[in-house]
Amino acid sequence: MYVKTLNGLSLNGAWKMQLMLYGCWILGFALAWLLAGNDLLQHPSLLLSVFLASGVVMIVYVLVRLKDNFRLVPKINISLETFLLAFSMALALVVVKDALAYLLPLPAWPELSFTSIHTGSFYAIIVSVMLSAFMEELLFRGIVMEALMQKYPGGVALLQSSLLFMLAHPDPAQMPGALLLGLLAGFFYLRLRDLCSCFLIHLIHNTATAVIALSGGSLQFAITDPYTYSGLVLGCTLALAAGYFMLRSITPGSAVKRPVLFAK
Repeated sequence: MYVKTLNGLSLNGAWKMQLMLYGCWILGFALAWLLAGNDLLQHPSLLLSVFLASGVVMIVYVLVRLKDNFRLVPKINISLETFLLAFSMALALVVVKDALAYLLPLPAWPELSFTSIHTGSFYAIIVSVMLSAFMEELLFRGIVMEALMQKYPGGVALLQSSLLFMLAHPDPAQMPGALLLGLLAGFFYLRLRDLCSCFLIHLIHNTATAVIALSGGSLQFAITDPYTYSGLVLGCTLALAAGYFMLRSITPGSAVKRPVLFAK
């Protein structure tokens, strides 16, 4: 699965799209405030709905309003090797990201953490784990990164789209992890030019993060058995490095043969 673009997108265009996303948030939050009043932050499901709806609005705007430049090609294409590599690297990233949070403590704003898991709401779990993963990958990798790659080197598109993805997570404590997730999913997209592995990485990442959150976090494990925990973090770091070099051996775009959608 991927989004074909004819004219691409400039850096200014990418930032304008991000500002439009923020605008959708503000409008959505304003409408939600009219419904919930000053207790808005006590309704995480409503906040999640605003977040999801804003991303969907942006995707629909691009694919419908800008259909002369963007077109979705909904074709599932993922090999067993890619599946296993994406699965293992996503799990390793969760462990490394979790350890990084201890080394780089940042203020947490859980009310603004759209991927927070609330055990009392099945809807919140589905949205934050599954639907948000699909929406964010389609928007930030499928649309933004793909369009930037038409005008800039792959590394520039990767870093820029990952930065925008990080800024789409307003909880400061989540930003470093969001940046790492954006870089990992973006690197898969850069090498394979297909969104299926990106969806898988994001879904596994969100699911593993949810499991850790529901189990009380890994801080207790790090305190009670620091040597084992340190070994686990080191092993996951090496796994990410090994996965990086394995992806480097893949020819960019070799995993998918794209039909010509636009005549020059």
